[in-house]
Amino acid sequence: MRPRRFLLRLSTLAFIVCMLASCTSEPVKKQQQPSTEGPPEPIMQDAAEEEGQLITLVTPETSQKAPEEKSKYQIHTRLTDFHLLSETTGIAWGITNASLRLYQTQDYGETWMDISPSSNVEFGSKLVYGKDIVFTDKDHGWIIRNMQGSTETVLLHTSDGGKSWKISALPKSGIVTALSFVSSEQGWIMASGSSSKGLEEKLLYRTNDGIVWHEVMQNTEYPRTRIPGTVIPRTGSMIGMRFTNPQVGFATVQELQSSKLYITRDGGSQWKSSAQVFQSDSLDRCGSVYAGTPQALGFVGEEVYIPVVCMIKDAPKYMGYFTADTGRSWNLVSFPMTGDPNKGSIQPVFRRLHDGWAMVNGIVYHTTDMGRNWKPYPRDELLTSNLKKYPKVVKMQFISSDVGWLLIETEDKKRSRLMMSTDGGVSWQGL
Repeated sequence: MRPRRFLLRLSTLAFIVCMLASCTSEPVKKQQQPSTEGPPEPIMQDAAEEEGQLITLVTPETSQKAPEEKSKYQIHTRLTDFHLLSETTGIAWGITNASLRLYQTQDYGETWMDISPSSNVEFGSKLVYGKDIVFTDKDHGWIIRNMQGSTETVLLHTSDGGKSWKISALPKSGIVTALSFVSSEQGWIMASGSSSKGLEEKLLYRTNDGIVWHEVMQNTEYPRTRIPGTVIPRTGSMIGMRFTNPQVGFATVQELQSSKLYITRDGGSQWKSSAQVFQSDSLDRCGSVYAGTPQALGFVGEEVYIPVVCMIKDAPKYMGYFTADTGRSWNLVSFPMTGDPNKGSIQPVFRRLHDGWAMVNGIVYHTTDMGRNWKPYPRDELLTSNLKKYPKVVKMQFISSDVGWLLIETEDKKRSRLMMSTDGGVSWQGL
């Protein structure tokens, strides 16, 4: 299929810029930071309902100064997700009154910078990493804004760590279902056109410079019975997509009671269903099989982990598919533990092929053999105390063998707490 390039149209750009930046041609600026002249007053953000993480903010201009020279103030903020970029650096965010509150730390969570886009850009629901937001490093990030009642998809992009945000658009792209970048310039967006029960039109766009996007795959122009075997079909809904290098990408699709994996080796133009994944005899006893988003492990790009939930009589059984050769061969591992996700439990996560963590009923486990065997750590006193107030585990991520973050929240999802471990999950502290 011949790629069709979509350049920014002047009318579209004018409309979007007018909406986001009051009809100026300047990049979208982030929310006003407090002046560094004199100590600013603490700001409480809807404390009655949104009280949550108490974080210390600094301005981008003073963030690199000595501690005594930084202008600081504290706020309560309701965090809904996060992503670690290195041991010292990470981002965390939440939605308050339709406004995105996006923060970045570069000192292990000691202080944070508000890198939110303009408050004029409204977001109606939780942003999911890999679907609505991606950062490749502390400076380069993208945020998807699916506009209600419009076929235009707005992309917010920063190349200076959130000091300013620029905008671009994908005409007639539908609803974005997945977002993946392998560098600050090369990325992909999967979008859904019209959909019905069990069927979903899928369109894939690629950029090689972070600015101009072109279509590389679609299944919308073919009759339902004649879709070629080199594209992802309409059957099923997109779960997630992850590219591990400029050529190789993985996409999981959820069908009625099962999942499928599609792999590309030419940058997204052609996709083939993997016959090795979700076809194991070990899955035959599952009433339903639900796959997660493929996860790239390490820095080489050859290791991939796909989390799997096998439902047996309404009880979840955690499993995982692993590859060390970009999907040419796979291992299915059944993890010997399960737990209630509302009582301090979460599906296993992996940093490398043989380095993973899990939490079951408030106990942290570690594996060094692809999840076949797990070592439990003694209960951490502070973690246990926090789980009594925040029993639901939202996310766990380890960026190294030592440093990891954990986000937990209340049952009503109105308050959350972000915690950090610097000893591989043995002990935890609040951020």
